[in-house]
Amino acid sequence: MLELKKILKDFDIYKIKLHNKKFDIDEKYFYGLVDEISGLKKVCQDLQTERNAGSAKIGALMREKIVNNQEIDKIKSEMTIISEKTKNLEVKVREKEDELSNYMMYMPNIYDDTTSVGLSDEENVVKGIYGVKPEFDFMPKEHYVIGEKLGILDMDCGAKLSGARFAVLKDAGTMLEMAIKNFLFETALLNGFTPVSVPFMVNRNIAEGTGQLPKFEDDMFKTTSNGKELFLIPTAEVPVTNIFNGEILDEKDLTINYCALTPCYRVEVGSAGKDVKGIFRQHQFEKLEMVKFTHPDKSWEEFDKLTACARKILDKLKIHYREMTLCTGDLGFGSAHTSDLEVWLPGQNRFREISSCSNYLDFQARRANIKFYNSKTKKNEYVHTLNGSGLPIGRTMIAIIENYQQKDGSILIPEALKKFLPYDKINSEGKLVKN
Repeated sequence: MLELKKILKDFDIYKIKLHNKKFDIDEKYFYGLVDEISGLKKVCQDLQTERNAGSAKIGALMREKIVNNQEIDKIKSEMTIISEKTKNLEVKVREKEDELSNYMMYMPNIYDDTTSVGLSDEENVVKGIYGVKPEFDFMPKEHYVIGEKLGILDMDCGAKLSGARFAVLKDAGTMLEMAIKNFLFETALLNGFTPVSVPFMVNRNIAEGTGQLPKFEDDMFKTTSNGKELFLIPTAEVPVTNIFNGEILDEKDLTINYCALTPCYRVEVGSAGKDVKGIFRQHQFEKLEMVKFTHPDKSWEEFDKLTACARKILDKLKIHYREMTLCTGDLGFGSAHTSDLEVWLPGQNRFREISSCSNYLDFQARRANIKFYNSKTKKNEYVHTLNGSGLPIGRTMIAIIENYQQKDGSILIPEALKKFLPYDKINSEGKLVKN
């Protein structure tokens, strides 16, 4: 959540930056609320001053040799009226503050100055290209064509069980999935991340803490069983970031690195007709998420470490990819700066996103009220939070299937996975075999 004082101080700058992230602030409504709250508080202060004066007057009368009870009773009666007015005004102040806070909950984070201004993903900037682009002496196929032919991916069964955008993995497909999970976990651990297991459902307050609510409620699956409202997590970022919701961290413990492998549930509003074939865009998928809680002074240093960890995974798998710096028009709601990693998919003949690493600065920490005691300023200040995909299991599987496919329809197992899946390939009959 943005800081009101900073918005009021540099309104023109915030107005432009919010516009570049596709949010046009209603200046009349915004300032109307701010002024109304300020006016109500001024009246409350004046009434309090009047009440204090009444108390002082009663004290003075009580100290007189002849106590004027009639005058005292009159003042007390006036003070009772003032107290009632003050209570009513304080209720109005809270109502208007809640209204302003609710409006600000829909405001996205402003972008860092290192982020370029642009309207859409077409204006994202290529930061680097890595690995060797594979060459084939045959026409490479898309992952779902290969997977269904081998019998390791069953989209029809997924649709029968749950509907569109669900899938069933079988036999070697399931084994490959498990190997990817173990590989991703090991890489995260080697890079200093502590694993955590978290709930897959969260309450409204927790979803608000990371910025999913209220703006993206239509994108989230929700249950109201037994009259209890819970949201299925769209990413482990939501529960993991909120582990420290409402807490003050010890400065010496920063940076804290957590990782979690969880299912992710997304309604995919607005994606009708996109990636309907295969497992690239699913209502349910699994992903390893990396989350950092860091000192503001180390925020960008930790961001570089985060993206390096995600790149290392693809380097180990020897998959061709590129790193993109997102422009303002493609930047996520809470992010101040984001780098996406896009893998080359030969079957689609293009790059597709597989990881997104973002620096939220203090945006999420303000919403979730996560602070640390700064020994230099002697104050409790907000931490900076960062997160990144490390990686989604399904999309990693897609990248492996398409980049390691062979002319006979088999799939080679990357060397990096053989520790967890001690086979050389999935043969043309869909079975794991050694050469």
